[in-house]
Amino acid sequence: MMTNTAHNIDEETFIMLQDIMADEFAELIDFFRRDVVAGLDSLQHCVAQEDTEQVGAICHKLKSSSKLIGAFKMAELARLLEEYKDDHDQVRASEHWQQLQAEYAQVSLWLDSHQPVSA
Repeated sequence: MMTNTAHNIDEETFIMLQDIMADEFAELIDFFRRDVVAGLDSLQHCVAQEDTEQVGAICHKLKSSSKLIGAFKMAELARLLEEYKDDHDQVRASEHWQQLQAEYAQVSLWLDSHQPVSA
């Protein structure tokens, strides 16, 4: 049975980055994962503390790194949460943080299943 869900990573972007980065690709993906996990932890705290400026800064960084590897849905969720710095909507920020966290879980699973084969 086919599901109607979109890919969590744009494979063309991912493969192009893998070709460009060559030997450094695995290190880049490891950095991305560590950065996102740290960012999500910080975001949870910053949203709870209503630190809108810090939320904006973290989301801007997450948005860029997500786009780089082809995680466009994750980048869009980071962009939506980044708006918190302007709209100060606590409920929406909490929802977007939860969505971003759930999407990263899916991205992480996708990355696990697309590990480059080591020589």
